[in-house]
Amino acid sequence: MQMQHNNADPYLFQVNLGGMIDILSNHLYSSPDVFVRELLQNAVDAIAAKRVKNMKSDGEDAVTLSLSESPDGKKILTFTDTGTGLTEAEIHRFLAVIGQSSKHDAEKKRVSSDYIGRFGIGLLSCFLVSDCIRVRTRSVSEPDRTLEWCGNPDGTYTISECEMLPTIGTSVILTPKADMEFYFEQEKLSTLVRYYGLPLPVAIWLEADGTRTRLNPPFAPKDSSRAEAMALGETMFHTNFLDYIPLESPSGLFSGVAYILAEETAPTAKSSHRIYLKNMLLTEDGEKLLPKWAFFLRCFINTDNLRPTASREDFYEDETLLLARRELSDCIVRYLEHLSRRNDALLQRIVRVHRLAVQSVAIEDDTLYRAFFPYLTFETSFGTYTGRDLLNYDQPISYTAYLDEFRQFSPIFLAKYSLLVNAGYTYVRGLLSRIHLLNPAAQVSELKQQSLEAMLEKAELPDPAAAMCLLAECNEVLQPYDCSAAFKRFEPTELPVLYTVNEEALLMRDIRHSMEAANELFSGMLEAFAGEYREDAVARLYLNGDNPLIRRMMGVHDPNRLRCCIEILYVQALLTGGYPMRNHELQLLNSNLLQLLEWSIE
Repeated sequence: MQMQHNNADPYLFQVNLGGMIDILSNHLYSSPDVFVRELLQNAVDAIAAKRVKNMKSDGEDAVTLSLSESPDGKKILTFTDTGTGLTEAEIHRFLAVIGQSSKHDAEKKRVSSDYIGRFGIGLLSCFLVSDCIRVRTRSVSEPDRTLEWCGNPDGTYTISECEMLPTIGTSVILTPKADMEFYFEQEKLSTLVRYYGLPLPVAIWLEADGTRTRLNPPFAPKDSSRAEAMALGETMFHTNFLDYIPLESPSGLFSGVAYILAEETAPTAKSSHRIYLKNMLLTEDGEKLLPKWAFFLRCFINTDNLRPTASREDFYEDETLLLARRELSDCIVRYLEHLSRRNDALLQRIVRVHRLAVQSVAIEDDTLYRAFFPYLTFETSFGTYTGRDLLNYDQPISYTAYLDEFRQFSPIFLAKYSLLVNAGYTYVRGLLSRIHLLNPAAQVSELKQQSLEAMLEKAELPDPAAAMCLLAECNEVLQPYDCSAAFKRFEPTELPVLYTVNEEALLMRDIRHSMEAANELFSGMLEAFAGEYREDAVARLYLNGDNPLIRRMMGVHDPNRLRCCIEILYVQALLTGGYPMRNHELQLLNSNLLQLLEWSIE
């Protein structure tokens, strides 16, 4: 007989509490280190709760870490705060219920902004380093009673009365797992406390070996001197900086400092920042908060209003985070713009050290473009020019989009006293295209085959008939390479040939190269694809009519020797231009060089 169910009757989830604790403590957090962060957070929040409730302290509020040993020689770490403490009902409610936090305002259904934590799971991180968590607490509501809560990773716990704590507050007592003893060493704890809680407003003390040491010295105020601000950065990041940028959010979302690295760093290098939530370290990764071009900075930022993820290791993507990101970018941009007017020498140094980062900023922001462009340097046919030199140049400026093109054509431009800029480097092309922002009359254009041909002069040939014979032989030899030949006159005369190619012909070369390694079916598809560009493809090998070698070749009548010379000059022109070599072109070079060697020893 089937059992009848009322569809309106609710059922409760069956939760394996031990398994839940394992997931939260061993998989939510990225490292066992975070247990120090979570205990600091709980301690500081407990002290903050007294301020929220307007309760007075017997003395100075503080967090104390004590290291001791049990009778059997096992290390003991005790985290003690002077907060509100917990009653027995609060222990059942907050320590025994995952996700229930004492920071929640039950009536207003929100978390007070005075607290760091909000999820009610931080204490579980202690199971990363200890098999048992003991909490001794004396509540301000029941000051005549001290309770001890013992929690186990299987989800069980006990509560009992114990020896009275000397002050109102809470102590968390841990003993290490077999492989976690190093977390209970004085040096390791000091490092972690300073790492996670350096700017915390509550004093944090370490008691060990009979000494008492403050781990977070009083933080410098916002109006501290430049020397103090720079010293803080060097202490925090263990490196030197050129300068610092004050970071203050107009909407009150953040405050802090951005330090400018004294040495160049790659855009892809891992950046290590210190980003705090309510003075507690949240993350070293600034990807979600900082602009992408800020890789030349190391930032110390504190925020009270951004929302953390459950693991407290990053921020949620929301409108508030987007606003903070825009405001941070604006802070940095305003500072750099200010330097362009007030500290020219420092700006030049920043540009020199962080050229790539500065270019990436200038290409996106008109104001910074105007500030930075005069200080940037460019490789040209006349040598290194600054942006200011380009702005003052009153003749047309050409640029090449590829480094090899610049190397090939730069000598020709130099001989013609014309300016060619190498735009083969990152951002340079974009920077040149915006030069009208500073000089509306500037004439800047990319070097095309047509404009290059206009620079080449008509060749004056001593024997036109012999020249035409050489030209015909060149066209026959070059026909399989989709290239034609022509006579021109250009400087320097030591350059015998010049190879030029338009974009369609360059694509044809790439297709031909792919066809050499493709199977029959794919090769046929590539051939059909190449047919669409063949008509517009133009590749030309210019013979320098003033070059002595070219003039001597007009008198060569041996077809084998002439063909050998033409093929070598063609391959040399490709190598000079940095064009990718096809297989049969490499074979040409090898076979013709061997042939020349044979002729030289006959």
